[in-house]
Amino acid sequence: MSKFIEIPKEFMAGIALGSERTPNLYYSGNLLMRRVFWQRLYLLNRLIRSNAIKLELCLDFGGGGGVMLPTLARHFKLITLLDLDVAEARQVVQHYHLGNVEILQQDVAATDFPAPGFDAIVAADVLEHFRELSTPVSALHRWLSPDGLLFTSLPTENWVYVMLRKLFGVTKPIDHYHTGYEVEAYLATQGFEKIASVSAPLYFHVAPLFLISAWRKQ
Repeated sequence: MSKFIEIPKEFMAGIALGSERTPNLYYSGNLLMRRVFWQRLYLLNRLIRSNAIKLELCLDFGGGGGVMLPTLARHFKLITLLDLDVAEARQVVQHYHLGNVEILQQDVAATDFPAPGFDAIVAADVLEHFRELSTPVSALHRWLSPDGLLFTSLPTENWVYVMLRKLFGVTKPIDHYHTGYEVEAYLATQGFEKIASVSAPLYFHVAPLFLISAWRKQ
């Protein structure tokens, strides 16, 4: 898989102006905060590169900011992005001339895809935003092909995460309903088996900020 393509902070700041769906940590003036936030996607890309086998169809679930699209577009034959707000993703597609990306602006509950499903589904920091996890998780299980893989990135919301938020003056989103640990525990009860994982920052083994994992159907 191609190396990760990080979208320049100036471009991100321009397309995210006034948006509540793309965290400003992507273009923060604080280099350390920006690097840590992007690192989780670098690691997610590494996990996809190490585990994805079939490279045809990929779903970028809840990827409205479009931050993964330039990288995914180099790897998979066709990428479908699904989100309620896709204005920024459309600008990324246009800017990077991504001809193999299709965008669907609709709710997960009103969406379905034909069998046999996606070879890979990327859900980067999105599942924690669902108050009721059963809706997205059952859909992801249904949409994933029998031998496909689900890739997730999730904020831990542990004590280090809380401390760093206070230190840097970052407010917790009101719609972070679950910790990464809770979401992963739920996935494990709903027909998903974790096959690989890494944490971000890379060397935070005891209290990581993000859990990045690959899952297959049980």
